[in-house]
Amino acid sequence: MTSDLLAPLDLAFWNIESDRHPMHLGALGVFGAHSPTAGAHAADLLAARAAAVPGLRLRIRDVWGPLAFGGATREADPDFDPLNHVRLHAPTGDFHAAAGRLMERPLERGRPPWEAHVLPGEDGVSFAVLFKFHHALADGLRALKLAAGVLDPMDMPERPARPAEPPRRALPHVRELPGMLPSLVRGALSDAGRALDIGASLALSTLRMRPSTALASPPSGTRRTAGVVLDIDDVHRVRKTAGGTVNDVLIAVVAGALRRWLDERGDGSTGVAPRALIPVSRRRPRTAQPPGNRLSGYLIRLPVDEPDPLGRLAAVRTAMVRNKDAGPDRGAGAVALL
Repeated sequence: MTSDLLAPLDLAFWNIESDRHPMHLGALGVFGAHSPTAGAHAADLLAARAAAVPGLRLRIRDVWGPLAFGGATREADPDFDPLNHVRLHAPTGDFHAAAGRLMERPLERGRPPWEAHVLPGEDGVSFAVLFKFHHALADGLRALKLAAGVLDPMDMPERPARPAEPPRRALPHVRELPGMLPSLVRGALSDAGRALDIGASLALSTLRMRPSTALASPPSGTRRTAGVVLDIDDVHRVRKTAGGTVNDVLIAVVAGALRRWLDERGDGSTGVAPRALIPVSRRRPRTAQPPGNRLSGYLIRLPVDEPDPLGRLAAVRTAMVRNKDAGPDRGAGAVALL
């Protein structure tokens, strides 16, 4: 059975998990149904298709030894059974409340760390599917790729074979070291400079912040989900009129929602600018999707204290442009790369 060691970021997600800090991510999809039994049919279909998706067979095992102390490997589970991962629930009248309760439960670590929960609607004309993936198994884009492989498999053209790489020696010959020294020094200095940039940006991001009790309460491990439907045409209309990207508009909407929530609670939003980590994929387009995480992030202050919606969008645009100019390998949001 082949296996590969988890990369440091994947290993961090695997090891820092606790009851109060579950490290899984989720996605909830709501679908129309033509009959009250559509949810049950969907569960059967998901289980059948999951067996054909190799990435869903991967489990994570802790390993101990002189060369891998505290490490973990990702390998295929020889006893994989999709029926242990796809679950059909009783009908519910509130998909989000049901999803919140399910998101509280950590994933079982002895088998491939993912689940698909099918939630039939009490109305008989809808059902929902909640996917849960451990962050050590997949980042957001990889999780969506795996979910799409179950929900909507497609016949993809065969990927062209990669050209054979020339054999590489594990260590350079001693005669080659003088010629390699300049590039090694440049690489080390570049890495050190990047680390200093990230560290300094992270330290500066903690200055001049007014904490809000509502946003700084101790973790409890509980999870609640809520949903709102946005018309994508409306989002594009705002983007075309005011500028920015679709993500900029959505981040500004989140900032406005937090402002309203804080004010309605009586905490007040004046001077509050919580930091938000915006995930940035480092996967290359049109390449194979390896397991694990290939991500960095942008760290920005949400302009919660800005009363004008267009002002919030302008502040988000400025912050995102600044982060994009620096790139995903620098700045406080890239702390995971350290």
